[in-house]
Amino acid sequence: MVNDEIEVKTLTKFYAISLLRVKKEVTGYYILKRLKEDLGRTASPTYIYEFLDELKAKGYVEDVDNPKSKRSKGFYLTVNGKAFADRVFNRFDNLIEAAIKKKIKACASCGVKLYDNFHRETIDQEEMYFCCKHCAKAYKDSF
Repeated sequence: MVNDEIEVKTLTKFYAISLLRVKKEVTGYYILKRLKEDLGRTASPTYIYEFLDELKAKGYVEDVDNPKSKRSKGFYLTVNGKAFADRVFNRFDNLIEAAIKKKIKACASCGVKLYDNFHRETIDQEEMYFCCKHCAKAYKDSF
């Protein structure tokens, strides 16, 4: 059996799939704009539209006409496209987990996983991480 799945090996394609996955519909222009704003990356419109055409040929996306513009059509994921996006994300799960694993902390009081914007306190000369100042107080009160 030949695997004719679309290969998603670049951050640009991965991000395009991400945007299609979370938005009801997107345009190629929107993908290009978000790549620049969110990732500081540029891609040629040809690259993006060829990828969208490839997704369309596989039945993963369908066109959405934009009544405000003859040139600007949108795209949305089909049921098969959502399944494809899930497969792509499953392949990238380990990579994403490895990238952020060192940054994840656990609240010393309640155990909730912390990634960003957490409370830090030094207790008995050890830096401790808490989800909030209330958990820090509860932890200190438990001694």
